[in-house]
Amino acid sequence: MSEQADSGGPSSALRSLGRLIRVLSNKRDLLHEMVARDLKGAHSGHALGPIWMYLHPIIVTVTFMLVFGTVLGTRLSVTADIPGDYTSYILVGLVPWFFTAYLLGRGPSVFTSNSNLVKQVVFPIEILPAAAVIVSCIIYAPTFLLFLIYKLTLGGGLPLSALLAPVTLGLHALLALGVTMALAVLTPFLKDIREIVTVYSGISMYFTPAVYLPDWVPAILRPIIYLNPFSYVVWVYQDTFFFSTIAHPFAWIVLALLAFGAFFGGLFLMDRLKPYLGNVI
Repeated sequence: MSEQADSGGPSSALRSLGRLIRVLSNKRDLLHEMVARDLKGAHSGHALGPIWMYLHPIIVTVTFMLVFGTVLGTRLSVTADIPGDYTSYILVGLVPWFFTAYLLGRGPSVFTSNSNLVKQVVFPIEILPAAAVIVSCIIYAPTFLLFLIYKLTLGGGLPLSALLAPVTLGLHALLALGVTMALAVLTPFLKDIREIVTVYSGISMYFTPAVYLPDWVPAILRPIIYLNPFSYVVWVYQDTFFFSTIAHPFAWIVLALLAFGAFFGGLFLMDRLKPYLGNVI
């Protein structure tokens, strides 16, 4: 019976979830240490030190604000499709996408760059993907704050739907953790994943509705937007922080399925492949 239960199914998923919660709870000090080490060591020796981690996404975001929001935004007027200024529209889509792209870039190296820790039998490797997600949240928090400041001061304020922010952020975090776990544990066995993710991250932004409306895209190319899983992340953020209503109800359903599917899928892969990681790293 135990072997059947461990082979998959709801009971196995719940046990995996319970183990993850226990590890993160019992090893809080270790998790904090890994996060602090990552933040301090990223730009050690640089004149500005870890400040570069926060400056880089802010500079990129401001650049997009100037190029798309100012140049293209002056040609657009407030309509039923874009009920607000265009700069707010692109910010609410680009900020979560940049966070996602950053994690996609980090995910494949979470275990391979910490091979000395992964090979230690007593080290709880579940800490590493969780630390990567927390570090990414910290790095992009100032960029998200920049968006909120702009929205409150120049973008007409936050809509009532912003009360859904905890749900939106929670689903995004769950999706991010699941994808990070999957990439981290699969890459040592399938090293091409790193290159695939790099290519996807480079082109995916142009196939998400972050800087344009789907209706602006030729009909023959529009299905690509709907096939891109991270389009649904952007739509949910737009509903929460830009539109005053749930303009994309289907996106909420898809994002919830993606988030929980990625999370439990990542847990499943971690449980199955963890015993073999030391042999391939």
